[in-house]
Amino acid sequence: MTLSLDLSELQLVLDGETDVIVRRDFTHPPARVWRALTEPPLIRQWMSSNDSMTRCEMDLRPGGSFRYEWPEFFFSGPILEVDAPHHMVHVEHFNGDASSGPTITTDLAARGTGTRMTMVMRYANAEARADAIEAGFTDSFDEVFGRLEALAIAER
Repeated sequence: MTLSLDLSELQLVLDGETDVIVRRDFTHPPARVWRALTEPPLIRQWMSSNDSMTRCEMDLRPGGSFRYEWPEFFFSGPILEVDAPHHMVHVEHFNGDASSGPTITTDLAARGTGTRMTMVMRYANAEARADAIEAGFTDSFDEVFGRLEALAIAER
């Protein structure tokens, strides 16, 4: 089954039984979007709308890990693959539960002067994907990636 939902600049597709595919175009070039996705000071600016993120760490290398923490919950997990500034694969655990969460493959491709981000979230099974959607995991994608788009990322 494939279900597609287009929310302004964001496209969300339920593909097969286990995948959620998110596509979003950004006006920034791939290197800038990569920095926003991987550098903790920038992650804090777009991932949390009210400065409530209490911890943001990323050891960006295969075998490294990340942790994003708020007072009520956190996401953490291993980083499996990195090919900067175009490709990353990581596993996202919710509140330290290693049995939960998807393997997320993020690819950035130049598109004109901007970037097309394709993020594939692969869950262990259909039930895990349905639980994540029911819990509202996908509800804020349009908002948070809109903040990333608005973020003024300085050139390096």
